[in-house]
Amino acid sequence: MAAFNVHKTILEAEKEGYDGIVIASFGDPGIEAAKEIVEIPVVGITESSYSLARLLCTKFLVVVSADTAVPRQVRYLKALGYPDHQFDVRSIGLTIIDVMSDRMNIPEVLAKSCGPALKETGAELVVLGCSGFSGFRKDLEDLLQIPVIDPIIAGVNVCESLIRMGLKQSKQATYKNPPVFTIKE
Repeated sequence: MAAFNVHKTILEAEKEGYDGIVIASFGDPGIEAAKEIVEIPVVGITESSYSLARLLCTKFLVVVSADTAVPRQVRYLKALGYPDHQFDVRSIGLTIIDVMSDRMNIPEVLAKSCGPALKETGAELVVLGCSGFSGFRKDLEDLLQIPVIDPIIAGVNVCESLIRMGLKQSKQATYKNPPVFTIKE
């Protein structure tokens, strides 16, 4: 469902003259097709966060809101080529609605969940695995004393860097524009 609206919005943004697109939903819904249908850089907050984590440590912890997000993130990490020994994914057991309705307590909830998981897994960095966690990076770094990646900040900065460098996804093969079909009624 989200991918349809993502694609529609991305096409409109390109027509309006935007320089790049950040898909700001953790899990990057529709990102593969999105990269095919436009000629401007498209990055997801998830792929950006994971790429930065890989640069900064050998093992990272992804903390997501809901339990249902854990298997999706494990699947996505594996699809991106991350071996099991480089990551672990944990949930704080809240829905996004819970997160957004109790933002004042989220840094402590995250720290309480991450602290034991970091010791248990040996992870050296935390990736905030929900766009609703954006804004808590500094608080969590202070509480945990390790680097924390805010996915919104990661996605925006990666996209800005690509724009400044004049780069975008290659159209040679993987993200080649799909053929246009006319549907007859």
